Amino acid sequence: MAHGNDLHTWYQLKDSVFAPEIGEWGVFHDPSVARTDDGIFHLVWTCGKSGFGYARSEDGITWGEEKFVVVADSSRDMLFANVWAPEFFYENDTMYIIWSSTLMEDYVPPKDSEKWWTSKWKHRFYYTATTDFENFSPVRPFWDPGYNAIDAVVHKSDSIYYLFFKDERKSGKNVLMAKGNKFTGPYTDTLNILYRLTEGAIPVETDSAFILYYDYYNEYNGYRYITTKDMQNWSDEIHPVKMDFDENVLRHGSIVRVTTHELDSIQAYIQP
Repeated sequence: MAHGNDLHTWYQLKDSVFAPEIGEWGVFHDPSVARTDDGIFHLVWTCGKSGFGYARSEDGITWGEEKFVVVADSSRDMLFANVWAPEFFYENDTMYIIWSSTLMEDYVPPKDSEKWWTSKWKHRFYYTATTDFENFSPVRPFWDPGYNAIDAVVHKSDSIYYLFFKDERKSGKNVLMAKGNKFTGPYTDTLNILYRLTEGAIPVETDSAFILYYDYYNEYNGYRYITTKDMQNWSDEIHPVKMDFDENVLRHGSIVRVTTHELDSIQAYIQP
């Protein structure tokens, strides 16, 4: 965890906040945090091939109700080789979770099991929905760009739904933006807005600008960001200031807003 007041300078709060060991892979990758209208924090992350991890917190510090949410369904021919980078979208008291998966029938494993990155994938987007985080709707395909793609996240602004995702083809390997009139698309006007070897987009809107963080994973200094006021003309790349922690730890994550009082409570709890 890190905190900041201006989305530019970040101060470390704690090295380790939450270390779950659920799912087939027992890893904690791609954490996505969101808040519902009741103030509860919700967290999902990558941890397996048949589902994603979930936990909740009332204060953003202590996490409970940890569970592995299974989304694979053999009865509907949905057996996945992976469930990658789940992301939240909250609307009308419903929380949607989007992720990317390759069906087992389309997956070609690596010849050398230790070189997982040599696998052949055919990633497409899927989603489920919930109002209570106990019951989830049947998994449905999300909008399909027609090619290998990962890291989908949706942001709604002025009644327009903006989809940010990574073109995972060898010719792409960067974040794209598309827009639609409803959450499930279709999305059109796909725009190449970022540099090669970028992924894990985090959209944040303020009163004065729209900010898009992204993981520039080819270099080991983690996140950078660009800004826009009209969703068409974007700034040059900006390097955030990262204080008091190892810059190499910054990988695919998320940003959530808290009050000053909540931040004071968090700091008092983790920095006695």
